[in-house]
Amino acid sequence: MKPEERTNAGHLINRLGSRYLKWTAYGLVILLTIILQSLPRLLPQILSARPLLIIPVVVCVAMFEGPVGGAAAGVCGGILWDLFSDRLLGFNALILLILCCACGLMSQLLIRNNLLSTLLMTAAALFVQGLLSWFFYDLLLDFENSLTALLYFTLPGILYTLILTPPIYLAVYAVARLLRNRE
Repeated sequence: MKPEERTNAGHLINRLGSRYLKWTAYGLVILLTIILQSLPRLLPQILSARPLLIIPVVVCVAMFEGPVGGAAAGVCGGILWDLFSDRLLGFNALILLILCCACGLMSQLLIRNNLLSTLLMTAAALFVQGLLSWFFYDLLLDFENSLTALLYFTLPGILYTLILTPPIYLAVYAVARLLRNRE
């Protein structure tokens, strides 16, 4: 084996190892976020609403990793969210797959990856997911109280989550920067 081939093989092994490290770190961030989101009294309720922390996390990962990485993070976060909630298994996974793939595509092709664009993408993702969840779980199943659920739970939850998005963005940015420097 030539010396150049050994260094290229070593570089390939180091690159694959750093890729596994990166996705392990993102997976741990997603898992920690789901656990924090699922704990009943960790974050206080504001106007009977709780934040949906997983949506900003997977949107931030999608903004840093592109459409394929965003889709993977969206599916992972959505399945974990479905497992920890009383929703239909795969409902949030499908929604987050589509939303994160779109966010990753837009961050690569149309917009810059900064806090303002992440806030706008997170707001759009929260609004789409919130309205779809409200439509399928509240409007179709409990028509009498559906407007109350929208006004007192869904919309305040979206605003509460948007307030918590900047620290989440900074945390994911720090992880992405640390792991990018490692590559």
